[in-house]
Amino acid sequence: MSEQNDNKNFVNYGKVQGGSRHTLCSMVWKVLCTIGAALTFIRNLIANLVMLLVIAFIVIAYNAATSFKEEAEAVFSGESAIPAQTAKAQILYLPLSGTISEIPFGNSQFETLYRQFNDNLSGIQSHELTSIERALDAACEDENIKLILLDLEGMRPISMTAASRIAAKLTRLNEAGKETAVTAVNYSQGAYIIAAAASRIYLDPLGSVDLKGISLSSLYYKSLLDKISLTPYVFKAGHFKSAVEPFTEDGMSPDVKAEYQDIAANLWSIYEKKLHVRKALSRSVILPEAADYIRQLELYKGDSAMMQFENNLADELITQDALYTELADQYSADRDDPLLPLMIDYRDFLRLQPRKALKDERIAVVYGVGSITQSSNEVTAFTADNVTAILHNLASDDSVKAVVLYINSPGGDAAASEDIRRSLQQLRDLGKKVVVSIQGMGASGAYWVSTASDKILATEESIVGSIGVFAVSMGFHQLLNSIGVYQDGVATHEFAKTPVAEELGPNMRRYYELSVEHTYKTFINLAAASRGLSPDNYLSYAEGQIFLAQQAQDLGLIDGIGTFDDAKAEAAKLLGGTLEDYSVVNAALPQDERLSALEGFIFRTSQALLPEPLTRALFELKLMQQKSEAPLKERIELSACLQQPLI
Repeated sequence: MSEQNDNKNFVNYGKVQGGSRHTLCSMVWKVLCTIGAALTFIRNLIANLVMLLVIAFIVIAYNAATSFKEEAEAVFSGESAIPAQTAKAQILYLPLSGTISEIPFGNSQFETLYRQFNDNLSGIQSHELTSIERALDAACEDENIKLILLDLEGMRPISMTAASRIAAKLTRLNEAGKETAVTAVNYSQGAYIIAAAASRIYLDPLGSVDLKGISLSSLYYKSLLDKISLTPYVFKAGHFKSAVEPFTEDGMSPDVKAEYQDIAANLWSIYEKKLHVRKALSRSVILPEAADYIRQLELYKGDSAMMQFENNLADELITQDALYTELADQYSADRDDPLLPLMIDYRDFLRLQPRKALKDERIAVVYGVGSITQSSNEVTAFTADNVTAILHNLASDDSVKAVVLYINSPGGDAAASEDIRRSLQQLRDLGKKVVVSIQGMGASGAYWVSTASDKILATEESIVGSIGVFAVSMGFHQLLNSIGVYQDGVATHEFAKTPVAEELGPNMRRYYELSVEHTYKTFINLAAASRGLSPDNYLSYAEGQIFLAQQAQDLGLIDGIGTFDDAKAEAAKLLGGTLEDYSVVNAALPQDERLSALEGFIFRTSQALLPEPLTRALFELKLMQQKSEAPLKERIELSACLQQPLI
């Protein structure tokens, strides 16, 4: 009893002495409880709203699924109506504002919706290069089409190779007696390759042809890295391997500058030759020296359009509205708008073309565009995961007799390049023919991949080679040490410790040097063995140099100069036939192959059924991937610094 009273007194004493403290604690506790209750309410509210949204979405999707499916099937099967008047139009219209993709689009419902969604979000239309070519080929055979009009205003930068493919189709149309014309307010250099092949060039009186030449340049960071105390660890093999120079120099080295100057001059010479298909330019100076250009422009008081018109770069100065009015009078006017001529969009025109039945034996085209990496969320990316999966499918397809690998790549990851090369070699071991078509750039890792082929063709403006290797990483020890961060600890082996706040040790440096040297030696041997070259004479072709196609052919790095069509014909020739004997098919992974059935259903219906911000969020959540940087030893690069110029 006494003990209980003592305890009671102790408690009471505590309350008296700590009364103010208890009151403060109570207040804090009440505030925290209030905040907790508010957070719980908000959490429950959000959860309930999400649940209601999911339920509403399921109900709406269920009710709309049938009509949506019927509408989508009508669109994708080409059964949606094209007005009879439009189908009889004499003008084939190609509005090429936006981007032109070298890689063919997928034709599944999801892929088409996904592309339309991206176009709508960005406000930039996307076009398929192969579709443009097919439309122009079909127009050549269509007696009803009298004029092919290309609107090149707003066309995004395009490679010289891609522009040349469209120009070649216009040349064929001209030879077939068709009228071809282009119109734009401003023509980029790439667009003007296309324009020069047309029989008529229309230029807006306030526009211009934006000819500027070719520049190959980089930013250099050595002084910046020195100022912020970052140490670049650079390991390379190949004297001309310039991809690492931005980290070790403040400017381009003399040898690389001389090499690039020669490449740029030859590329411009090839560009000018492509414009000479326009007879009025065949003897003209297409782009005078800067001082002469300015003097000419001063004579025209800054009127670029008039100066270029009188220098034969355009056939007529006319606004697009006035041009369309003239065409409406010359051909026939659109019933809905008499000021516009009756025209059929090239995409609608393609839907009217009969589908060709596939032959039993086929040549498959696989696309490798962009830098080579191990993996990516994009199924069109040039990755080992994507390409090896495609090649594996082709290996088990008895109808595929040959593969044409379309390459426009500066190279990339060494391990990924080797994975792709091995998959190509497996195809050859199975008796299938492999032809590589370099369309702009086939350098470094891309050339590594190309060694597993029966033939290599490249377009005349393509850059080939860069047989060299590098690895680069950043050391942060000086920066961290300067602000008081140091590294210490124990390890059972020197290689077990990852140096973060301390310098890379000499043994680790030598480890990376040997890795790069071994990869370089392997690269030389692959190139020499596949091309019948001497590995002992590697200095002439494998010191990291880049070559235009003609020089690459002279060195034996490629078999010949040819277009994409030439590469397909070469594949047929290797099989003992012609292209008429085979169907050419595009091999790709469908965009929705990586989606679950539920994800596919949601993404297929989201654009039509959900607000745009929510649809955007769904796509971003699915496609965004956080990537951690791999260790340096796993990132040995086969990559060229020089990128194929977009003009």
